[in-house]
Amino acid sequence: MICPRLPARALGQSQFISGMNGATPLMRSQKLAAPLVAALLLVSFLCMVSPAHAQTQPSPTDVTVGAYVLSISDFSVGQGTFSADFYLWFSWHGNWSDNSSSAPLPSGFELMNGAITKETLIQSNQNLTGDYNYLIYRIQASMTDPVNLQKYPFDHHDLTIEIEDQDHDVSVLVYSPDPESRIDPQVSLQGWQLPTSPVDVYIINHFYNTTFGEPNQNYTETYSRFIVSIPIQRPLLSAIVGTFIPILLILVIAMISFLIKPAEFGARLGLNVTTLLTAVAFQIDLTSGIPQFGFLTLADKLMISLYIVLVYSLLVTVSLATIKGVRGAQLVKRLNDISALFLPLLMLALIVADFLL
Repeated sequence: MICPRLPARALGQSQFISGMNGATPLMRSQKLAAPLVAALLLVSFLCMVSPAHAQTQPSPTDVTVGAYVLSISDFSVGQGTFSADFYLWFSWHGNWSDNSSSAPLPSGFELMNGAITKETLIQSNQNLTGDYNYLIYRIQASMTDPVNLQKYPFDHHDLTIEIEDQDHDVSVLVYSPDPESRIDPQVSLQGWQLPTSPVDVYIINHFYNTTFGEPNQNYTETYSRFIVSIPIQRPLLSAIVGTFIPILLILVIAMISFLIKPAEFGARLGLNVTTLLTAVAFQIDLTSGIPQFGFLTLADKLMISLYIVLVYSLLVTVSLATIKGVRGAQLVKRLNDISALFLPLLMLALIVADFLL
């Protein structure tokens, strides 16, 4: 090994220093070179590894998803189930499939809130104009959606179709909603109002915090989920007629009892009891189409308000029959007149409270 020659002054100084430290110049240069070489090797290794690591983490494929709803049927309010027939399409740029399969990249989808009863591939195109790929299916499925009947019979619900890829998480595939998603204008659901086209479509990221039972694994997987939301509501006019008209008729009959003389106790009592029994029968009919819940629906609250008014009318009838004497006759007339005015105001206040609370 040939070392470069140093100037005499530098050599003298180095010999002087080395003499003082008990080390030769060659030994000092070797000590300095070792960490420098190690640092250079580390930098070279990082430069070689970083590009390779970047190549193993490509950006996820963005897949545009849309749906066209052809029909909705068999909606059960009690069970929250319904059937749907719809077209489902995927379009995306980039690879036709992933590295492990020749199947189209987004073809391994599944219905998350139900079961597909029939799946038909309508069209499958690779590398179309604009360098994009395209798939379209026709799907027939049975689905389940939780329903909230607290506002029954003025309730509204969102029927959803939820699609998720079963193989690729968000590191590989992400969905984007297609604004061209529609519901066919001829779609109808008996007893419900449906929106006109288009429908509401959006994407959520669904996180699975589980290992799915596989030992020695720590899954923290997140999948992109495409959701079609179809809002439905009961026709307002039919809900008003079917609910408030019977309640109003029962209330009017209860008011008629105040036109009967207090001395006719038997007639007034019979009318009060009849209206109370009619209200019970009406509530049974009104709530027969929905299951029993651990909460009160709006219909239940309205009927409780009606019961309060009817029981009040019954108590007034009994109270008037117990008041005797000349002064009692004046008190009976005053109480009867005040109750006749107070009764409808009480019912109105209770109905307003039912809608607000």
